[in-house]
Amino acid sequence: MAFSLFGKKPPPAPLGGKGSARPATKPAPVPAAASAAKQREELAALDFTQPGEMAKRSLARIEVQETFHEIPAAIEQSAVLFSAEQPDAACAPLEGAIHAEDLGLHARRAWGMLFELYQLLGKQGSFEQLAIEFAARFETSPPAWTTADDSAGAAKVSAGGTPTVALAALRADKVQEAVGQLFRHAEKGAAVRLSLTKTGDFDEEGCALLNEALRQLKRTGKQCTLVGADKAAVLLAPVAAVGVRDNEQAWLLLLELYQQTGDQAAFDEAAVNYAITFELSPPSWESVQAAPAESDEREPAEAAFAVHEDPAVCRLEGDIVSGMDDAFDVIEECAESEPRLTVDVSRVRRMDFVAAANLMNLVTRLAAAGKRVQFIGVSHLLAALWEVIGLDRLAGIELRKA
Repeated sequence: MAFSLFGKKPPPAPLGGKGSARPATKPAPVPAAASAAKQREELAALDFTQPGEMAKRSLARIEVQETFHEIPAAIEQSAVLFSAEQPDAACAPLEGAIHAEDLGLHARRAWGMLFELYQLLGKQGSFEQLAIEFAARFETSPPAWTTADDSAGAAKVSAGGTPTVALAALRADKVQEAVGQLFRHAEKGAAVRLSLTKTGDFDEEGCALLNEALRQLKRTGKQCTLVGADKAAVLLAPVAAVGVRDNEQAWLLLLELYQQTGDQAAFDEAAVNYAITFELSPPSWESVQAAPAESDEREPAEAAFAVHEDPAVCRLEGDIVSGMDDAFDVIEECAESEPRLTVDVSRVRRMDFVAAANLMNLVTRLAAAGKRVQFIGVSHLLAALWEVIGLDRLAGIELRKA
């Protein structure tokens, strides 16, 4: 079964399975109409399944009364563009519609989305001008501009002012996604950080991709600090066996990790063994500032999730994108023992379209099993995306406090 995503909305059906790998590089901004058309094509290609029992493989159907869901094109286009990580392009449809006053009952949603976009983009002047217009239009106080220090309700975008990308595994699929994000951040600044604190496994191709990315960043004068390099070094250390010519890329990455941690003794030993094994000159030691062994930051590039103090409340954080196969496991875990659960998304910065589809699938299964989900702390940008796919008709959505 398929349904039209744009324009009038038929009843929700579960969207496709867990998403395909995210492209390694960010697409160039595209016109809103073209982006919307592209999303229609992608949705049509998804493998729709039928909702049923709590078990994921059940095919039992649930009946949903037909409803219609009108969303202004400007809101729809902006939500899709932001989900594709095009915040600049996402501003244009909203700016035009707000000034044309062609939004009806959805006006407050559009204004809220534009405030959030200006905040994320650091456009304080545009934000303050919009605040003046908002106060005149609605005769009420507008949202206030927040700095990095007082935005406790938003996901942290950087650590110490440096954009940080978290890498869950040194596998090719995970590294490719992380490298794309690193390069996008590097285009805007001189330094980036890659967090390896949660890296649990590796493959040779993933190590090769990361080695090449680090070389490219170095050639372009960008500083890349590897947070948690000591943990990753422990993971890779077994590959450095004399005479075993497997995993050369992992061995080279291990040498880089030793440099990042400032462990010259370990580097020298591994370098000599590398020269003996591969009959090649090893990289030379270069002193670098040692990266911190641990990071207390929650980085938005990799979804963070945790169970709240209340067992019926769980929390999602950061950027949640396709390829994060376990992003919503915490919701399923809470739902196993609770008939009603609350999901705090106040620290979610962005969710892409495929991840939203995966969440729609999960909530549909929970609804079929009699489980009620309430999302709290939802941003206007996230709420708009969920309204586009119809998630608001299956779960409660409570907006983030301004």
